[in-house]
Amino acid sequence: MSHSRARALSTVALAGLVSAGCLGEPPIEDRWTKLEIMSGPSAVAVTEGTPSEIALSARITYRELLTGAVVAEVRASDTLTPADVDFTTDDWLARAQMVDLVLRNSRSLGFVARPSTGFDHLIRDYDLSIEAAGVTPPMPDDVVADTTAVGPTTGLFLLLYFGDVDEVRLSTGEEIEVVTPFFTDEYEILATGIALESGSPTP
Repeated sequence: MSHSRARALSTVALAGLVSAGCLGEPPIEDRWTKLEIMSGPSAVAVTEGTPSEIALSARITYRELLTGAVVAEVRASDTLTPADVDFTTDDWLARAQMVDLVLRNSRSLGFVARPSTGFDHLIRDYDLSIEAAGVTPPMPDDVVADTTAVGPTTGLFLLLYFGDVDEVRLSTGEEIEVVTPFFTDEYEILATGIALESGSPTP
């Protein structure tokens, strides 16, 4: 058999394998933009009403052109517990969907946002620090947020996600940051998080 015919047969065989799905596709964490908590938080317990400094090292690996902000946020939920959201799972998609769940069923205790733009395969690292307890960024209508005092809590979570951050001037003249999260299925972004230990409220 000639070399040219052998190459032709190999090409046909390879095409057949691809069409049959035998080669598969890369795992989702290699196809979607992903966020990772590389180290931290420095504080294990967070007590509501008491300022807590939480530091972490974050990484975002881009898989497409994106412009927005890397957001690290501490959120408190009255309905979700650490048992409801397993951020230790190896399933990246499930973990990101749990972040969406927490965002929609919690209020903010503090956040930090860093503007970030990237393209496929670009990796950016950020050292972030959050002053947690009672600092709430306004959120979209479909995300629960409490701008008043912090009440009883079932679960506390540190979330790392991607979104838009806009500055808005209130009628009082105060400027605030409005956070709009990029949810998983709509933007193909894999967010992540950590369940925090809740300390006892200060009398």
